[in-house]
Amino acid sequence: MLKVTLTENYAGFTISGDHEDLESLYGAISYLVDGDTKGKEEYLMQNHIYAFLYDLRHAHQGQREVCFVDNYLDDDTKEWFGIKETDVTRNNLYYSFNYLIPQLLLDMIIIKHFIKKVPDKSKDVYNTNINLVNYFYSLVLNSFGNMLTPIQINKIKKGMLNANIYDKLFFPQWFELIDIDYMKMGKSKRKNEIMHIADKIYNFYDYSEYTKERNKMLKYCKENNCTLDDIGYDYPEELEW
Repeated sequence: MLKVTLTENYAGFTISGDHEDLESLYGAISYLVDGDTKGKEEYLMQNHIYAFLYDLRHAHQGQREVCFVDNYLDDDTKEWFGIKETDVTRNNLYYSFNYLIPQLLLDMIIIKHFIKKVPDKSKDVYNTNINLVNYFYSLVLNSFGNMLTPIQINKIKKGMLNANIYDKLFFPQWFELIDIDYMKMGKSKRKNEIMHIADKIYNFYDYSEYTKERNKMLKYCKENNCTLDDIGYDYPEELEW
């Protein structure tokens, strides 16, 4: 069973499940975002999703964290099937990894952008890839329960529902700065600032700072004969999840 919980210090989400859970999520997202992109901005958006898929793939390959989860196999059932008592029979093995909150909120609206590109005939209510991604979205948004009030959670959900990524305006460095600022915050400040953080992600094009930063970077690229994907900021090396 796929699970999403907040980390202790509200830095990110812990995403966990058995091998099939994580592999299925990986397959669904890959199906929706893989393929040709129509411009350099959409290419950068696709690359942002690939960063999430990288961690997701390594998690279900057992290269992140693992834990045992009670599978509630009772004694009568074990006796009936002749199952011997071991750690494996008492528990299911779950794989997990942590992912920064602002990064995943951005990923969620980028994936929405790519879902819009799926042919209409493939968007029926039985599309397993879209349904699995929407289920994952609900787990992410509902996991805010320990951090935010019900009213705040509903605002986050509404913001997610209404948010759109305009590919021609996508500027990854803006979101990197949001990530870095969030990583430097303490637990209480993250709790106080998360609504503002979410708005800066969902409605980035409304912020004058975004326009100034984007123009500055585009000018730098022109002067130095490089592209936006050649430029990045250094993230803090340490993070207390």
